[in-house]
Amino acid sequence: MEMSASISLESRLSNATSPSCKRLRLAILETDPELVTVCGTFADLFKQLFTNSTTEAEERAEKVVLDIATFNVVKGSYPEPDDFDGILVTGSRATAFDNDPWILKLVEYIKRVHDSSSARLVGICFGHQVIARALGGVVEENSAGWEISVTKLRLDDGGQGAKLFPEAGAEGELRLQQLHRDHVAMPPPGMHVFATSERSPVQGLYEEGKVLTLQGHPEFNEAVARSSVEVQIVSGNLSEAEGKDALARVAIQNHGADVGKAVVRFLTGVV
Repeated sequence: MEMSASISLESRLSNATSPSCKRLRLAILETDPELVTVCGTFADLFKQLFTNSTTEAEERAEKVVLDIATFNVVKGSYPEPDDFDGILVTGSRATAFDNDPWILKLVEYIKRVHDSSSARLVGICFGHQVIARALGGVVEENSAGWEISVTKLRLDDGGQGAKLFPEAGAEGELRLQQLHRDHVAMPPPGMHVFATSERSPVQGLYEEGKVLTLQGHPEFNEAVARSSVEVQIVSGNLSEAEGKDALARVAIQNHGADVGKAVVRFLTGVV
């Protein structure tokens, strides 16, 4: 285990006078711990996201406290699933369908958590992809190319997406920072796809009480997103026109903070 921290996320109904307290234990599995963005590691970004996000516990009146511990799974550090309420798998520069020993070990761990534990799984970008792989989905390189910067997602019409993300409003759309070339081409059997985009048919996966994943990066602020786009431009992964378009979209207001709220709602069992 690398580190731990407690984050208080107060969620009070308007008519509540003395909210109870619910303590949630969240394990963050770092799948690219050596990557340090302009605002810190992936784990740092998620801690900031949850610090900035509050959740409306719609049928409860309580103060939610997240106890967060991080684990370097690349080096083989894993939590005991039953010690945590939720397990979040971060993004990574690695390829989710590769067969590196640490990725294969992660796939087997995800299967065990899903099948034999009450801990809820959350996956972001690489985490979304590797969870899909572990549970029987298909992950591959996207022939349509990179999906990068703020991108519009379509939620399923009147379905689970609207319940997960009421902040999306009547238009039924989410906007999230993206940074990926690989994608989930086919979801795991029985898993609900609640969001799609023009380039990626599987932007979000949901299984009640078990799994919530997203291809986008709710934890990316503008500085991190802009730096990431610039890295891809310098690396030659984006053409001049693609880079210009991505930079033009990087500051568009998006639903990253709302996804932070949704993750906490999921962990508390509200959705």
